[in-house]
Amino acid sequence: MRRRRSSASRDVTDRGSVAVIVAAAFVPLTMAMAVVADGGRVWMEKQKLQNDVEASALAVAQSSALGGTTCAPSALSLVPSGATCSTTTTANGSVATVAASDDVDLHFAQLFGRDSAGIAASASVRIGPTSRITGLRPTAMCVANEALRAWLDSGKSSTTTYTIGIDAESDECGTEVPGNWGILDFDGGANSMSDAQSWIVNGYPGSVSVAESYDGDPGIPSPALNLDEVVGQSVVLPVFANPRLEGANATYDVVGFVKVRIVEVNLTGAASNRNVKVVFEQGTVKGAPGDVAVEDFGVSSWAVCSFDGRGVCS
Repeated sequence: MRRRRSSASRDVTDRGSVAVIVAAAFVPLTMAMAVVADGGRVWMEKQKLQNDVEASALAVAQSSALGGTTCAPSALSLVPSGATCSTTTTANGSVATVAASDDVDLHFAQLFGRDSAGIAASASVRIGPTSRITGLRPTAMCVANEALRAWLDSGKSSTTTYTIGIDAESDECGTEVPGNWGILDFDGGANSMSDAQSWIVNGYPGSVSVAESYDGDPGIPSPALNLDEVVGQSVVLPVFANPRLEGANATYDVVGFVKVRIVEVNLTGAASNRNVKVVFEQGTVKGAPGDVAVEDFGVSSWAVCSFDGRGVCS
């Protein structure tokens, strides 16, 4: 009997000890649950705010690239009221920065006297003349071309249809090099006519960069090249300078990119009568703005360069 009573007494004591331990652990366990639950909520809201800030910075950059209002309210519609927006000038364009903060309501943490948590996010986007691009057409235009310069002098606003002659029009464009619309050899190989035709229609799949030199291939556009397939389309072309050597050995320095809508193509008859009629356009393309100054021919790109102050945007 004494053993049974002693065992029962120990059971009661053990149960009482467990109850005390559970009671003592309840508060820290509850706090831990509050931290996990509310922490997850804060993290999700922080990610959403970061995404909204990035989207807003990209919208500001796009508007700026197309000559629109900088930091327009429509570009900041995703972020909370009171968000800040600014742009700074760089060597090759500008940087748009959007920053925002908000309060996240807490649920479990209210048990311990805390109702909300503050979150903040910022993003910076570099915008400027494109210095590297994929999908480029191989028909290049001289930087000194009279039509191109006239369009630039109009503030890139003219909608005139310009006639671009095939023959080189000046020493600066290379009177010994086949024309303002020489075909460039982007990959350095022995390209066939089918390769050039594929690039004209679909664009070159590789990357072409400003400040690099490319050989001419095969030189003057001929009736064998079918440019009719791009009539009515808007395409991006390389702009060249410093043409040198002759014929298939001609070399061109790429100094920028220009966007045109092809209106008409005339590649038959004497070379002096061959021409392409275009309307110059401004536009944005998938690519990269460079770190050094590049002449602006109306084709811009942007890239996110900083999150929450981490990253280089100069």
